[in-house]
Amino acid sequence: MKKTVPAWIIIAALALAATGCGIRPDPGSGTPAVPQTAPPQISGPGAASGRMDGERFETVIIMEGMEETVRCEHIRNDTLGFEADYEYERFTRRTEADRERFVSLWGDREDPENYLELTFRAKDAETVAAAVIEDLSQTYDVLQEDRELEHAGSCLYIEASVRKGTNNMADRLQLVYVIPAPGGCLVATEHLAAEAAEGFGRRFSCMLNTLTVFERQGGKILTDEEALAAVRDHCYAENPDLERIVNAGEYPVYWEIAPGEEQEIVVLFRSYTGAELRYHIDRATGDTFVTEFVPGITAEEQRTEEEFNIWEYLP
Repeated sequence: MKKTVPAWIIIAALALAATGCGIRPDPGSGTPAVPQTAPPQISGPGAASGRMDGERFETVIIMEGMEETVRCEHIRNDTLGFEADYEYERFTRRTEADRERFVSLWGDREDPENYLELTFRAKDAETVAAAVIEDLSQTYDVLQEDRELEHAGSCLYIEASVRKGTNNMADRLQLVYVIPAPGGCLVATEHLAAEAAEGFGRRFSCMLNTLTVFERQGGKILTDEEALAAVRDHCYAENPDLERIVNAGEYPVYWEIAPGEEQEIVVLFRSYTGAELRYHIDRATGDTFVTEFVPGITAEEQRTEEEFNIWEYLP
């Protein structure tokens, strides 16, 4: 029979994980300990630590009050705008276009239980935190509080560990740090199996305390107004007669912002033919695809073959 872990035990362990772990350089390295100050300014690759992306080194972490020597790799992601250190002998790094994941080497690699995921959101931290809480609150009783990371500074912490409406620990936990960053915020989410939450939670906490945020490389974020103007210019470029038709005012033609996913902008174009085309635009990269719905003809939106980058239509 599966044992249920009392919620208060793991909550206490998670609190220790967040506060009882620190990383400091190997005493033999001659490098001074990390100061408890505001995040340093980034002036070049690896400027916060002097290390480059992929550089490996040995250091000491504090686990349950005891020193433990670990081997770390320094990472720098200019697309997301952060750098940090992680234990490469315990986690594997998985880099995708819009996220970084650090997955435990133990367990199911295809469906991992214990991993840290970092993404960038082009909205302020409070707005993103509210959306995260709304989503997690459907399944969990959610705790929110302000926290301080050693280098990244103040952040919003959201803990989803107790099944909604119960006092029982969930099988899988999510601990979310929403960290203000230039142009938006960095979201770091610890995904943890309940039985492993204390150990992995401590190690992820150590990693997050090495994290520094900086302005993303080429990190201009598309605004709704820019997207609207760019889609209109794209439509005019694709159909030279369209501008004349719009100016004539004989048919209802318009462009407007429509609901979409958090990281995208959706521009709805209502054509003079009655068709509704939605341009789904990645707010960070500008990559765009199109769906079409024709009232009375198609039953639902269908993705077309059209794809392009919206930045081509912006100065």
